[in-house]
Amino acid sequence: MRSLTSGQLQTVDVRRKVVDATQARTEVPSTHPPKYTVAPGVRCVPLNQLPALTHPHAVYTVVGSGKTGIDACLWLLEHGVPPARIRWVMPRDAWWMDRANFQPGLENFEHNMAYAIGQFEAMAEATSVPDLFARLEARGALMRIDPKVEPTTYRCAVVSQGELAQLRRIEDIVRLGHVRAVEPTQLVLGQGTLPADADTLYVDCSACAIQPLSGLPVFDGDTIHLFMVRWCQPTLSAALTAYVECHYSDATEMNALCAVVPSPERPLDWLRMWSATLTNMARWRQQPALQAWLMQCRLNSAAVMLRGVAPDDEARMALVKASGAKSGAAAARLQALLAEAG
Repeated sequence: MRSLTSGQLQTVDVRRKVVDATQARTEVPSTHPPKYTVAPGVRCVPLNQLPALTHPHAVYTVVGSGKTGIDACLWLLEHGVPPARIRWVMPRDAWWMDRANFQPGLENFEHNMAYAIGQFEAMAEATSVPDLFARLEARGALMRIDPKVEPTTYRCAVVSQGELAQLRRIEDIVRLGHVRAVEPTQLVLGQGTLPADADTLYVDCSACAIQPLSGLPVFDGDTIHLFMVRWCQPTLSAALTAYVECHYSDATEMNALCAVVPSPERPLDWLRMWSATLTNMARWRQQPALQAWLMQCRLNSAAVMLRGVAPDDEARMALVKASGAKSGAAAARLQALLAEAG
């Protein structure tokens, strides 16, 4: 093992297993250069350098439509940059989740359960994949920046209604594919070229934080790969993987309990992620000790949501039972929708 700071080499003796987090191959703009050519004299910075700006620019061009791009746009707006001076290069429109559906506390219990039940109902009732996304949007489970543009990606990004309203103030949204080159007075994209102000600060948000997986299992001989085993919840997935490693010994059973949830890229992956998650959850419920641990785990959003709900609270317990019952129908319908989609 070589230190990235000192260059020093060190030998590590593995007593049991290696936990390999490299297969996720996470990228962030501060550690990965832009995926396009930047001409000399053009200023292009990663998101984390925005607070270090020393003077204003005529135009701020945000490159990337993922969560990092969202955060860059919000930071600029919150710090007084007029929307008319922000250009947002959005190679692909995305489906986003509403942060209001994930708030802890008993005061949010009914709202969270209505979201969960509504989501499962949308899955069970959908007649096609497009119909599913229309139902999810109508129920407030998913959102998009422009109702007239059909999203072509889904990456687990979460925004609030207030943030969405702010983002919609930006009118100069460029939908001409990925950036190929940034030049002093023009922006070259996959589907065209646009003029650019010479005093433009480019904010690079093009790094790919979530990448396609390698096809390896979580438990792979003497190696444990850190993959998601629950929909859009990497921290809970890591904790559950550790629990299974400590309490089980049969590799086949361990991998069945930790079946890999695919990384999201296209809208169809929303279905794939939920299908794998519901299959895993059904297996977890068959393991009393594992299920008991899950209900005590602070990283488990379902457990946090149920915290403080009394067993004799009939109204709230009825919602919990309804959610469980509807998840079964949702799982079955998701399989059919995936088969129809090919």
